[in-house]
Amino acid sequence: MIELYELQQFVAFADAGTLSEAAKQLHLSQPALSRNMKKLENEVGIVLFDRQKNKLSLNRNGEYVLSMARKLLADSEALIQNAHEFDRKNRTISLGLCAPAPVWTLAPYITNTYPKMSLQTETLPEEQLYEGLANDTYQLIAVHEEPTDDAYYYKKCGSESLMFALPRGHKFARRKRLSLADMNSENMLLMSDIGFWNFVKEKMPDSRFLTQSDRFSFDELAQASSLPFFATDLSEKNKITSAKRIYIPVSDEDATVTYYLVCKKEQKKAFKALFDLL
Repeated sequence: MIELYELQQFVAFADAGTLSEAAKQLHLSQPALSRNMKKLENEVGIVLFDRQKNKLSLNRNGEYVLSMARKLLADSEALIQNAHEFDRKNRTISLGLCAPAPVWTLAPYITNTYPKMSLQTETLPEEQLYEGLANDTYQLIAVHEEPTDDAYYYKKCGSESLMFALPRGHKFARRKRLSLADMNSENMLLMSDIGFWNFVKEKMPDSRFLTQSDRFSFDELAQASSLPFFATDLSEKNKITSAKRIYIPVSDEDATVTYYLVCKKEQKKAFKALFDLL
């Protein structure tokens, strides 16, 4: 029976060109490598090498076996990688998000309901979330529009309303509500990963946004600067700057959304305990 280590040494010999160089790279003695090559040849049952004084080279049979050996080794590596990936998926719940907020509600439910599973999240446009759900990249997705396809099971998992966080001395600080158009041309702080909420930039074309990818940096700037920024009724960050900020709801209709947790219908039973909590 051919062993993988024999194929690995065979390929190493072919790549190195000589037994001595291959033995050096493999940390073997040259006689040991020579014996293993002879063993492989006997196991295959055909002559693989041209033998000359102080020289060993592959013949045509050897070149053919070499190509198959490379493929078998590549397949063995793929098997290991795929096995690890399969194991990881079986121990991971992958949740696709249309915006950051749903995970604030869902994460505690998921981790408490499935304590032996790890949670992996990613924020993407909803079209890509449904593609990921279809190809099993995600087991669950959170979207802000009710699914219309009968292939999915879903349940409402919360809502969110956008607000402007204004410094107390801002000209609009006494307003009860503000539209995106009202704040157009204002310079604002903005987190980069806000999902579908990115549409606010399109509605404020004359504004300049100081975008931050790091939450700590964003919070530091929010504390130190007088720039307005967006907050929501779900954001715990409101408590940090409440002494310096006024929070005014955004009046635009699309500034309030409902979120839905979605899975494939065939996965409904697997996630019944989670959906029962919503």
